[in-house]
Amino acid sequence: MTSAITSPFDIGESVSLAFDDQRRLRIMVPRELLPVAAWLYTDAQPNIAVLDQLGATLQRCRSEERSLIGNGCQVDFVNDIVVLESRYGRWPRKIVPQSVFWPVLNGLRSFLVAAAADPALARPADYPLAVPRIFEERPDGGQKPYFVDYTYFPPEWSGEEVRAAGNGAWQSPTAVRDLETGVWSGMWRGLELAGYFDPATGEVLTFFPVIAP
Repeated sequence: MTSAITSPFDIGESVSLAFDDQRRLRIMVPRELLPVAAWLYTDAQPNIAVLDQLGATLQRCRSEERSLIGNGCQVDFVNDIVVLESRYGRWPRKIVPQSVFWPVLNGLRSFLVAAAADPALARPADYPLAVPRIFEERPDGGQKPYFVDYTYFPPEWSGEEVRAAGNGAWQSPTAVRDLETGVWSGMWRGLELAGYFDPATGEVLTFFPVIAP
């Protein structure tokens, strides 16, 4: 359905969400919110239980003035704004009002709840079980602890299998790539992988599994 130059994002006047025929998110946002779309795609998973855990951690970060480091972005709360930073230098630091950030995140949850009964989103019987994990890091030197939110490949996979999945997803005929944010997504044996690449060189910077609905 898609080609290598197709983006998972569309530009519009408001935020809207959809699933494509690979069970992957497609996000429409105003151009100035593309970093928010990138964060949603790579750091907020399209799974209600995982998203609820993320929301609770974000609320704790806000109340305790801590950072959250995700698959591709770092999130910080400062007064009434949210600061989004790309961990891979894909865009300048983005300032987003909390009055925009929370409704977008809640909108993703509402979308997932409404789509939950769609039989087209059912996982295949042999779907690989990726693992979400949120944990606390306490750095040396008296720096403030922060939270880390990563997704991991199935623990039984070898390093060779992970590399094969990354290469296969990047080269898959249904891969999508966004030239403005560096977000990419591809499929490997029914599992979606997402990550970041450098549009100037075509180098893959990172990839990780997406937790499906």
